[in-house]
Amino acid sequence: MKPARPLDRFSLVNTSNLDETLAALTQIYAKPLLQLVDRGQALHARLNHCQLRYIGLSYGSYAADIHMRFPETNFASQIFSIAGKSEAEIDGASISISSNCSVVISPGEALRVTNDAEYERLVLTIDSTALTDKLSAITGVICGGPLKFSPLQNSEASAAKTLRNHFLFLVDKLSASTLPIPNVVLAEFEQTIMVMFLYANRHNYSYLFERPASDVAHWQLCRAKEYIEANWRRAITLEELAKVAGVSAFSLFRSFRKSHGVSPMDFARKVRLCRARELLQRPDAATTVADVAATCGFGDVGQFADDYVQSFGEHPSQTLGRGEGNGAGAAPY
Repeated sequence: MKPARPLDRFSLVNTSNLDETLAALTQIYAKPLLQLVDRGQALHARLNHCQLRYIGLSYGSYAADIHMRFPETNFASQIFSIAGKSEAEIDGASISISSNCSVVISPGEALRVTNDAEYERLVLTIDSTALTDKLSAITGVICGGPLKFSPLQNSEASAAKTLRNHFLFLVDKLSASTLPIPNVVLAEFEQTIMVMFLYANRHNYSYLFERPASDVAHWQLCRAKEYIEANWRRAITLEELAKVAGVSAFSLFRSFRKSHGVSPMDFARKVRLCRARELLQRPDAATTVADVAATCGFGDVGQFADDYVQSFGEHPSQTLGRGEGNGAGAAPY
C-alpha cells in the first residue's frame, strides 16, 4: 500500500489525463495552462485541496516535467517545495524553488513555473481582502493600495520558519484527522496563519510593523483579558480584542505580551485549559478526555494533553480519574 500524500482526504484528481488535470486546477485557479516538456513522458497528476474560510491548502505532483502558467488571482500565495526542483518566473524575476527557498505570489501577479518529474509542492493561498483587512486591523492604518510582496522569502528568518512550521502542522492535522476539527480551532488557526504570513514576508507595508508600539493603559489590557474570559467558547480575533480595548491590534499585542508574558491568543488557550480542567474535575458518566478537549476548542487531543501536563503537572486522564475530589489549583494565567 502506497503511503498517503498530504491532504489526500481532500482529493481533487488522481489521473493520467491532461484535460482532467486542467479541470481540477481550474477549480482553484482561473484558466491555468499546463504543457508537458516531453510529450513522451507519462503524466500522473495528484492534486489535493482543502479550502477553509480565508485560506486554502493544496498539494500537487505530476510525475512528469511540465510547464505551467497561472494568470492573475485575487489571493496571495506561497509555494513550499517538499521534493524535486522547480523554476518560477514572477514579474520578470526567475527563482529556483527548493526546500530552502519558497516563493511568494502577490494578488494580481501571474506565475510561470517549470517543474521536474520528482517535484512535489504544498501551496498556501490567502484571500487578498481578508489579508488586507488583517493588516489594517493589526497596524491601525487603512492601506491605500494593494499588497505587493517580495517574491523571494528569507527562509532563514525566524518568522519564515515559524510560518512554515505552522502551515505544515495544519496540513498534517487536516490530513490525519478522522473527526471534524472544531470550528473555533480552524478559525483561530486561519487568523494565526494570516498574521504570520504578513510578518514572515516582506511587502510594501512591512515598515508599519517596524514602528514603535504605543503603550496601552492597564484598564485596556484588563478589558481585553475579561473579554477573552467571557468568550472562550468561540473563536477570538485580535481585531475583536483591539476594538474592545480601544487600541490598535499592534499595540495591544505588544503590550499584552509585555504585561502578561504571553500573546492574547496564548492567553485564550490557557483560559480554555482551565475550563477543561474544571470539566474534568466534575465529570459525568459519559465524560472523556477527547470530548472535553473538543468542547474547549482543542482539535488535537495529543497536543491538548501535552499542554495540559505543562500547565497542571498531570495528564488530563489523571484529573478525570479523580473526579470531584480533586482540587483546582491555581490558574496558570
